[in-house]
Amino acid sequence: MGTIDPGIIGGSEWDKVPVPLSRNVKQGVMSMHRIGVVGPERSVERILRVAEEFEREIECIPFAYDDEVEIQSILENNRAKVKGWLFSGPVPYIIAGDYLEAADTVAYCQTMGGGFYQCCLQMAFDHKVVLQRISVDIIEAEVDIEKLLQATGIPWSDFYIKYYTRRYNPEEIIRFHLELWRAGKIDGVITALRSVMNALQKEGIPVYHFTLTEREIYQSLKIIIEKVKSSYFKNTQVGLVIIEVGSYGEIIEKARTPYDLQLLELRLKEILLPLCKSLDGYLLDKGRGVYEIFSSRGAVEREIAMLQATIERLILAVNIDVPVTAGIGFGQTVFAAEINAHRALRNTREQKENRIIIVQDDGKIVEVVGRGKGLSYDFYSNDTALLKKLNQAGVGIKTYRKIENIIHRMGWGAFSAAQLAAQLSVTERNVRRIITSLCEAGLAEQAGEESAASRGRPSKLYQLAASKH
Repeated sequence: MGTIDPGIIGGSEWDKVPVPLSRNVKQGVMSMHRIGVVGPERSVERILRVAEEFEREIECIPFAYDDEVEIQSILENNRAKVKGWLFSGPVPYIIAGDYLEAADTVAYCQTMGGGFYQCCLQMAFDHKVVLQRISVDIIEAEVDIEKLLQATGIPWSDFYIKYYTRRYNPEEIIRFHLELWRAGKIDGVITALRSVMNALQKEGIPVYHFTLTEREIYQSLKIIIEKVKSSYFKNTQVGLVIIEVGSYGEIIEKARTPYDLQLLELRLKEILLPLCKSLDGYLLDKGRGVYEIFSSRGAVEREIAMLQATIERLILAVNIDVPVTAGIGFGQTVFAAEINAHRALRNTREQKENRIIIVQDDGKIVEVVGRGKGLSYDFYSNDTALLKKLNQAGVGIKTYRKIENIIHRMGWGAFSAAQLAAQLSVTERNVRRIITSLCEAGLAEQAGEESAASRGRPSKLYQLAASKH
């Protein structure tokens, strides 16, 4: 059984990986930017070879793995060592999505189909005949496998395709291929998953792994280099954090003496000063429970987790059921950052469930939803046709963009009202009203039903019209 390069889609710890380093790493050249390359060993090795053309701009650090489950530890243990991450394909990139932080700069190698054709060529070479019955697995929306199969000009007699989302089950995908093989319906497999490849090889099945052409790798390297450079300049922007202790009038009323109120304010500043030190910023007390910390964008993004912890401590210190929120603004100037920070703070009052909201220099809103992760969306649009339909549906552009982002972040091909309500932190009834309105305006549609686990009617599944394909 022959196999091609196993992997541009696909950790052991990087210092344990026997991947040959690129020339710039071997010679210890101090490049401007260090990029972590994540993927199966031979995929990482290929990327490093192509990266030698950029040795004056970047230093590539290899992080190879044997199984996709190692991606989490690679990111968490090595984040401080690199300025950006390049993933060897869509699968490791999507898996990494659960562990990436808002400040991470990332890109992944994207295929235009060249790797698939290489798999077909390798199969024909190994077996001295074109295998006309194959099964393929690929993540949804990455490439149109059916079109690629037709474009080869090969008269396929049978082919079976397994699409999956970011919440895939590798055992289910292995079972898909294995059942077809045991039923005598296929002669070979093309897979996007290293773990699936390893399992099928043990069963003696001819299995081939997606790879990329050097040109595709080259283009992906250019993308991550531009992203890292852009991130470097963004980090020098002004960052303003405004922290607001809500219902401050109630706190004043509950203070027994002026001394008690002053003592509380000193306690709040005592909690805020360590955050201020970590941000390398300075603290301004604006009165009535409002505090400002001026810093840089890079420092603020780096310390989001500490800001979350600080807010929790402030809530405990106030010892009353009042909201404590933070609005963060980024901008090229202090004035621009201040406008964005106040806009962010207004949004925290509207959201209720979200304690930290960021407004970036480009106007994009980011809701920090946990572990430093961000839910990003725009609150404006120049698409007049979209705005007209949203106006017809009675749904704001901000809500629509938020739904779009959630669907993309969760990797949903279709979704139920319950799933979306859980992510939006609103009631199912409210979500059903929104989705019904979007369907009536032609911006969403019913995509099927999911089986009911017990008695009762099955839940309807939907998809946005814009993400149908």
